[in-house]
Amino acid sequence: MFRKTILIACVLTVCLNFSWAEMASSAAKDEAAYALLDKLVLTFKSMADKGTGGADVVNKALSEIMAETKKAEVQKQLDPVFFRRFRRMLIIIKLMITEDAEGILEPLIERDIREFVLDIYGEEAVYKEGKLGIGVVAGALAEEILNLKMYLDTKEERAKLFEEYKKQFSIMEKKK
Repeated sequence: MFRKTILIACVLTVCLNFSWAEMASSAAKDEAAYALLDKLVLTFKSMADKGTGGADVVNKALSEIMAETKKAEVQKQLDPVFFRRFRRMLIIIKLMITEDAEGILEPLIERDIREFVLDIYGEEAVYKEGKLGIGVVAGALAEEILNLKMYLDTKEERAKLFEEYKKQFSIMEKKK
């Protein structure tokens, strides 16, 4: 468990190397989303720096982030796309740290984690000794954090680009 926490923390720490200072220039409605991304990354970084972890510590931190996420969503502070993808990440992290000594939840946990990795990387994850490697999942989580940050950073540009495409398609329809 501790190994999982440290590995996740290390991979998520890589995300801090990107310029989070750009957040200040983003739209006010995205502040909650940036804050949630920051809190997730900084929480795991702090655990890695301090050498703390374990199910209780991770579950407490995750519960706080989940509560903040739900509150921001109820208050309409989160874009629906961001909310669904961020919530999915929280679910995957929660599934990764879920202790299932009897293996009852294993099919559910494996299926959801496998689908997440497939969605992020576009290919099946490689299994070693019948188990999905924690590094693969941690890498997919880091990739999704970066994807969400890029999603927030480029929302305005994408809206402009969409309008340009709409104009191009309407011109094509008029020519017919």
